[in-house]
Amino acid sequence: MAPDTNENDSKSRVVLHALSMALGTMTSRVLGLVREMLLTAYFSRYVTDAWTVAFRLPNIFRRLLGEGSLSVSFIPVFVESRQAGEERARNVLNGVYTLLLLVLTVLTAFGIIFTEPLIRLMLDDNYAMIPGKFELTCRMARIMFGFVFMISNYAFFMGVLNALGAFAIAAMAPTLFNVAMIISTLIPAEKFPSPGDGLAWGVLIGGALQALILVPVLRARNYFPRVNWNISVVWKNPDVQKVFRNMLPGLFGLGLLQITTLVNQRFASELGEGAITYIYLADRLLELPLSLISVSLGVALLPTLSGLWSQGKKAEMSDTMAFYLRLNLYMVSAAAVGLFMLSRPVVEVLFHRGKFTAQDVEATVGVVCVWALIMIPSSLVRVLAPAYYAVKNTWFPAVVSLMCLIVHLIVAPWLMGAYGLTGLNVSSLVSSTLNMILLLFFYGRLVYAMNLWTILKKILLFSVPLLGMGVVLLFYSVVETWALGAFPDVPSVVKTFLLGVFILLGSATFILISSLMGLDESKATLDRVLGKLARKFKK
Repeated sequence: MAPDTNENDSKSRVVLHALSMALGTMTSRVLGLVREMLLTAYFSRYVTDAWTVAFRLPNIFRRLLGEGSLSVSFIPVFVESRQAGEERARNVLNGVYTLLLLVLTVLTAFGIIFTEPLIRLMLDDNYAMIPGKFELTCRMARIMFGFVFMISNYAFFMGVLNALGAFAIAAMAPTLFNVAMIISTLIPAEKFPSPGDGLAWGVLIGGALQALILVPVLRARNYFPRVNWNISVVWKNPDVQKVFRNMLPGLFGLGLLQITTLVNQRFASELGEGAITYIYLADRLLELPLSLISVSLGVALLPTLSGLWSQGKKAEMSDTMAFYLRLNLYMVSAAAVGLFMLSRPVVEVLFHRGKFTAQDVEATVGVVCVWALIMIPSSLVRVLAPAYYAVKNTWFPAVVSLMCLIVHLIVAPWLMGAYGLTGLNVSSLVSSTLNMILLLFFYGRLVYAMNLWTILKKILLFSVPLLGMGVVLLFYSVVETWALGAFPDVPSVVKTFLLGVFILLGSATFILISSLMGLDESKATLDRVLGKLARKFKK
């Protein structure tokens, strides 16, 4: 039976939109890694721990109000309202934005005024015993809390553009944040009253630039939101009510995810100086492939799935979802194996310089190995969740998040007592895997039927190219030992060159074996990437 043309068009749009996002995200994430390299090299773990904790607070509210439940609740309603008429779409746009600004203004003022008690809730008492560290953390957090206002505006603007089918510019915008952070990191700390002030101001300025660059694009499309000060009229809009009604369960669920993050941070603050930084760096390495693949696919999928569901094309929606679930698994599993096998050279090449010592490297490698495994369930959750949101079911992911948090709270202290920092990370792996299993298992019952057996068979097929890639990467340590003996005067150059070579060799092996096996996911990825590059060169 020939494939349905409309279904293929839906799949093509998702891949192209995801590729557009991935390109912008890659630029941003590479600059983000440069930022982390400079941060760890120029500042001690005393300062990097403080910066990580201080940044966590505004970042949590950003994920809740910006890129979290508001976006996933707003986009389906906005897409539906546009199909009914432009005036209705603009009314829901302006109404939701008005209420968002009101909440952000109050929240930002609250965060700045009550920074100290909020930070104290996030940390174990052992953290405050280090002289001056708690005070530095509070000072940086107070400066950075304005980031909540800036970045939540950006996230809302991005949601509007994504719903309009514009993905590239919103994905590129975070590069401005990273550029601002890189500049602030390079300014000598002596230029500021406190060693972390430059980093804190870099966050605030970067967040403002990231939001402002999207304003001209929204104006050009005539969809820049306007404030309606008649709050009673705004709240009476049924579409606005639907957004916030759908938002509450999602806010609860995402709030639980952020509580899990805070729980991890509080646990890590018990484990001595540096533990918070090591987990943060591992998370940054995890976020690079996740952002390029899973987040790009998830964001691109949501408007498409919402449109198919609102048109009653449930079977087509489920087929599209199943295909991209397999595509995500195909790409992320390769990234996870690569990061696990090359964890030590990756950490050494990126961070082993300046104030980041060999002991720091050793601790970070141990964390990265576990987080490489966490990458797989986390990636599947990020692609599965938009399907629930597209059908306006935000309550079930929230229930799952609560269950996983409870499991983590029970398991983490027990594993930490036996294995320290590694135990904490293994507990995170357990809770992430449980989240994935529950969302996948109940998908057919709460969204639409999906053939899980097909996905399972694909996993077995993926293991063949993954095994081939793993065998190639096993030879890294052997080649590194020989190369360092032959060129002992330039160890950093040797390690960087060899890491690049083995990443290419591992990737080529994975793609070659996949192509020889005729895997659809490999063909889809290569066709879209090469096709997009060909069109770029023809321009």
